[in-house]
Amino acid sequence: MKKVLPIILLSLFILPLVVSAYVEPVQTICALLNKIKIIIAAIGFGIAVIMLIWGGIMYMTAGGNDEKATKARKLIINAVIGIIIIFAATFILNLVEGFLVGGGITPNPFGNPCGTY
Repeated sequence: MKKVLPIILLSLFILPLVVSAYVEPVQTICALLNKIKIIIAAIGFGIAVIMLIWGGIMYMTAGGNDEKATKARKLIINAVIGIIIIFAATFILNLVEGFLVGGGITPNPFGNPCGTY
C-alpha cells in the first residue's frame, strides 16, 4: 500500500497536466511565428539603431578625413539595408504564416486564424 499511494497521488497531479497539454496546431504555429517575428524585430532593429548612431558619430567626427567619412557612410548604408532586410523577413514570415494557416497571399475569407488566439 505504501508503494501504491505515491503513484496514485502523483498520477492525480500529472494526469490533468497531460490532458490539458493538447494545443491546436494552428495556435502553436501562430505562437511560434509570432515569437520569431518579435525576436527578429527586437534584435535586428536594436542592432540597426546602434549602427546608425555609431555611423552618425563617425561621420560627425571625421573632421574632413575622406577615408573616415566614407567608412561612416558605408556603415549608415549597411544599417539601412539591414532595416530593409528586417522588414522583408517579417513580410516573409507573415506570408509563410498565411500559407500555413490557410490564408495564402489573398486575405483569408474566414478571418485570420492567428488573430483569434
